[in-house]
Amino acid sequence: MGRKGFLVVTKEKGQRSEQILLCVSKAESCLTDCHFYFIQDVKSDEMGNKVAASSSAAATATATATATATARVHTPSDGGGTKKSNWQVIEHYHVSGLHPKATLGPADDDKAAADSKSQYGPSDNVSWWNVRVVCRHILGVHRFRDVHVEYLYQKYFLRLNQSNLMMLISLLLTITVLLSGLKSRSLGGHVTIVSVACLASTALVLALLQLLLLRSAFKEVYLMIFSYAVLASFFVLEVVLTVEAEPRTASAGVWSAIFFVYMTHTLLPLSLQEATIGAILLALMVANGFIFFCVNVAGVFTHYPKEISQREAFMETRQCIEARLISQRENQQQERLLLSVLPRHVAMEMKADIAGQQKDSMFHKIYIQRHDNISILFADICGFTLLSSQCTAQELVKMLNELFARFDKLAAENHCLRIKILGDCYYCVSGLPEPRPDHANCCVQMGLDMIEAIALVREVTGVNVDMRVGIHTGRVHCGVLGLRKWQFDVWSNDVTVANAMEAGGIPGRIHITKETLDCLGDDYKVEPGDGASRNAYLNDHRIDTYLIIPNQHADKVSTPTLNGNVAVAKELRIMGHGKPNIHNKLGFAEDNIKDPQEEVNDYLARAIDARSIDRLRTEHCKKFLLTFRNSKVEEKYSNQHDKMMHSYFVCAIVIFILNVASLVAIFPCKWLTLTVCAIGLLALIGCTALLAFESCALCPQSLRTMSSTVINSRTLSQFVAATVVIISFITVLPLLLFFDSGNIWTCLRAINESAGAGAGAWNRTQLQQVGLVFGKEHGPPKSANRSFCLFKYFTFSVMLDMISCAVFLMLRTTVKLILLLFISVVYFAFIFTINSYLFDNRDVLLALYVSGDTITNNVTDNIDALTPAALPSKYTSILAVVACVVAIVVHGHQAEATYRLDFLWKTQANEEKEETQHLQAYNRKLLGNILPAHVAEHFLAADRKNEDLYYEQCECVCILFATIPNFSEFYVELEANNDGVECLRLLNEIIADFDEILGEKEFQCIEKIKSTGATYMAASGLTAATCDMVGHNHVVAMAEYALKIRQQLAHVNEHSFNSFKIRLGMNVGPVVAGVIGAKKPQYDIWGNAVNVASRMDSTGVYNEIQVTQDVYQILSAKGYPFHCRGMVKVKGKGEMMTYFLRGQRTLLPASGSHGTSSAS
Repeated sequence: MGRKGFLVVTKEKGQRSEQILLCVSKAESCLTDCHFYFIQDVKSDEMGNKVAASSSAAATATATATATATARVHTPSDGGGTKKSNWQVIEHYHVSGLHPKATLGPADDDKAAADSKSQYGPSDNVSWWNVRVVCRHILGVHRFRDVHVEYLYQKYFLRLNQSNLMMLISLLLTITVLLSGLKSRSLGGHVTIVSVACLASTALVLALLQLLLLRSAFKEVYLMIFSYAVLASFFVLEVVLTVEAEPRTASAGVWSAIFFVYMTHTLLPLSLQEATIGAILLALMVANGFIFFCVNVAGVFTHYPKEISQREAFMETRQCIEARLISQRENQQQERLLLSVLPRHVAMEMKADIAGQQKDSMFHKIYIQRHDNISILFADICGFTLLSSQCTAQELVKMLNELFARFDKLAAENHCLRIKILGDCYYCVSGLPEPRPDHANCCVQMGLDMIEAIALVREVTGVNVDMRVGIHTGRVHCGVLGLRKWQFDVWSNDVTVANAMEAGGIPGRIHITKETLDCLGDDYKVEPGDGASRNAYLNDHRIDTYLIIPNQHADKVSTPTLNGNVAVAKELRIMGHGKPNIHNKLGFAEDNIKDPQEEVNDYLARAIDARSIDRLRTEHCKKFLLTFRNSKVEEKYSNQHDKMMHSYFVCAIVIFILNVASLVAIFPCKWLTLTVCAIGLLALIGCTALLAFESCALCPQSLRTMSSTVINSRTLSQFVAATVVIISFITVLPLLLFFDSGNIWTCLRAINESAGAGAGAWNRTQLQQVGLVFGKEHGPPKSANRSFCLFKYFTFSVMLDMISCAVFLMLRTTVKLILLLFISVVYFAFIFTINSYLFDNRDVLLALYVSGDTITNNVTDNIDALTPAALPSKYTSILAVVACVVAIVVHGHQAEATYRLDFLWKTQANEEKEETQHLQAYNRKLLGNILPAHVAEHFLAADRKNEDLYYEQCECVCILFATIPNFSEFYVELEANNDGVECLRLLNEIIADFDEILGEKEFQCIEKIKSTGATYMAASGLTAATCDMVGHNHVVAMAEYALKIRQQLAHVNEHSFNSFKIRLGMNVGPVVAGVIGAKKPQYDIWGNAVNVASRMDSTGVYNEIQVTQDVYQILSAKGYPFHCRGMVKVKGKGEMMTYFLRGQRTLLPASGSHGTSSAS
């Protein structure tokens, strides 16, 4: 009597729980601090020698399981918590959803990139000959560190294997139905009736599972349940096939066990541990250690590389998606920033031109459009000089930023588009980019709100500040000019009128023209404005003006009130607090900013749910061959290197050795057999070594080159793999020659019909010899009738050869099918020709066993009463081989489809990532033309949720203003020049020339600030890298730039037959540089030095470069010639000494004189 049991050991260690499955031969075991649970399976054994074999097999399994358990105990835990099975993880997250608590930060990128390798694959310092470490890597828990990534992979893994499960259930259903039909032919015994009932019930369950799997909306957790249901059906079928085996020999149910074990590893969506445990439980039902160990090795070596490849592909795809989403998020930030400065139609046209090929043209591309029925509003802060004198430069920038941010918000509410901020001047338009019939009303309401907003500033600061607003209605040309620092602007005579309306207005009042009043109708009461008396332009052009009478128009915006106080509610709205907790960050405002890792996981989860394997396969792959329809994609896939290729060949050698060992242990062994097996083993080792030469530095270069060629060529590597499979099969063929091919049935009839004792004795001797051949493992000839099935081990050997073919996952399905058909045809040829009577003999011996006769006793009396088997063993073997072929082809087809679709998914993710990066590059190029590079990087590099203001103090900045004062005389709106567009085209060429000069290396320290109308503004020394406090090289560069643009304008005049004049002013001093405008950022500089530089331009002389005394002192020391203009009256500064820069500098004499200067 033998006792078998299964021991589950649960060890408690802190918060960690590990379960170890062991197989023991006796129940009398006791371990300290452990809990034992036994499942009794007591069987009586007629043969005493089977007890020892069972104990030995159990001991081997125990040692293996113990090593596995040891590896698992020492496996690092995920965060120190209790480990869960895949089912538990999926079930938990399926119910509760994703709730990330810890995500990877930017500093963890390297760890995330190496995650796929360090978690489920051997590390680089692990040697393959270190068996203990390798087993721990292969059989250990394979999980990603991030539980959310692991959840997504499990979801992806189950969804990916849904079709595998459907194919396996279909195959099992077919086998079950066939077995039920065959068993029902021989009903009569109690066991047979029970087995038919079990098979029929199993078939119904499998059919139900198949119907449920066909549903489109299917949750992943059900796949796990179905997988365990299919695993249970394996046990049912194995029990039925083994229990009814007559006689109950060692080979009973072996073919079904081989089939079920390997299918558990390959086609069921289970983890490696679950599959191995299920396979071992199946293997323990029979006592065939070599074969089951071999098939489990094959299953592990098929499952492990496949899981590694899938996890690597999944992780690489996730990293591509993560990079794509990061680029996409940055691109969205850039896009929002871009669209906050430029209207969408202008920005899209610019991006299209950057992405496309540049066309040769005499002129630069101009981005200008004409719009009619537009109202233009200009607003200026009166008393701003007094206000700025009472605060520091930083405080002034902060105040301007807050004030103009409120103006931007009011503009959005009043359907106005802010154009530009010029110092303390703010102007916007209504009717752009989409026309509006109420554009005049929008501008008037905008002006009223601005006056109320500045009134609050007046109350808070105590400084008498107010708004002077002017509005005019007409047509405009809008767009951008130049090549650098694009700013959306408007040009037309009507814009000039609107500017003059502001200059001739009254603080606290809205000054409108007759054209605007006509658009307003009777909505507002007005009074005469008398603007001509306050502004020369209005007087010269005889423009009638009007003033809006305040406090006579109701609020058009209804906002929630606080404590019922309407005035407070409106005050909060005007001051920019109408919406609580608004985050404004230069066009990057987002109410809910998702964690990047959470966003990647959510995107991947949606992609997995939306990913249809069948649809992708139909769209991109051919139906049977699975080759990509796109030849370029197919070529790229064919050149892809399989990282697990070495493991396939190692596994093939292991299978070959175990297969030969099992056959040699059973069949007669001769030197010819051993020689053939040795030659085959050497051939397999040679093929494997061919792949190992590449990484061996001691090998000749020619071998390494040849090895690299084979590895990197999918065609050559498949040829070598096919060669290994054929060698493995051909090597075991000589063993068939040792089978006795005599027909036992014929011998029995000869005994029965023989009249002489001699003939009968000869045939009995022949039968005994046949029995000796078959019964070598089980002792004396008298037990030969109980060991007739040893030749079936050759069938099992063929199935193992087929499984070794399935191990090579990089083999195409068509190649596998050809190899399997070759093996099947050769096998069938042997059993139907050379050894055609082997299966007939088995049926005869089975019939003798059932009837109770032996070969030497009463054989002739009952020969006619012998009943052949319901299912001849020949066809049972054929069915087993065919089922194995079908299963391996299905697995190969699904595996190849999975690899191809993973490759396609990763390729698509890479392509989308590259497209996003290209788009990001276009946006960055555009951003470089809007904000200085260091400012743009400041806002794009990190998430600064609470920073709406960016400014920096610059101690020594050289500022240049350059104006073409007579351009207004050149600009006329006539039909001949496209209503002034051609005039703007020439201005665009002039500004573009100035911008191109900035691109020269010597002027890299100069930053263009903006261009307004015909005025160009630039500054140098804005960053620590460009500001030279000692040598003042940035001031020298600005002087050279001023001289060069003056020369360039002269060149334009010469070739365009014009006489444009230029007026330039320079100053040096401290400034504050910053960005103002929360939703529409604009980079600018402020400070007394800026105001003085502007006055140097406005008080200058045509074609002269007027500079202050500070600039003169720096440049005269460098050898530049100057002419002293004398004292000049400057607004806000009184009288200042100014100088004219005459030309290029001259070399100074060694004495260090200050060069030539007409200053005295």
